[in-house]
Amino acid sequence: MVSLLLALVLSSVTSEQQMQQNYASVYKQSIEENKPLMVVVGAEWCPACHVLKDSTIKQMAETGELDEVCVAVIDKDRDPELAKQLTQGENMLPQIIMFTKTESGQWNRRRLMGFQPKQPVRTLIRRAILDRQG
Repeated sequence: MVSLLLALVLSSVTSEQQMQQNYASVYKQSIEENKPLMVVVGAEWCPACHVLKDSTIKQMAETGELDEVCVAVIDKDRDPELAKQLTQGENMLPQIIMFTKTESGQWNRRRLMGFQPKQPVRTLIRRAILDRQG
């Protein structure tokens, strides 16, 4: 019983650590792999942020639905300057911001604000992939 509980805790910590990757390294990875960059901006104190990460982002990562994008999770309170720059000063949390580099080298930016179920995130990813192609 204890080993099962420990395994569950370790798997959730590992998943959380994977989602909390450093923004700079995820940005670099998105360039190298030619994948859209999806940034989730939230805060520890934000209930909607926790629900988004746990019921949408984490589940989509586990099913492979995020394999076509590189994902970075930014805590607004831990990195306020980066969060402000990424959200363009919009304070609503959570936010999912998708950056896609087009074939012409320009960056497209799309975002979802507030809690989002899986379907709008799927649509955002599809649009980002289409942006990348043309």
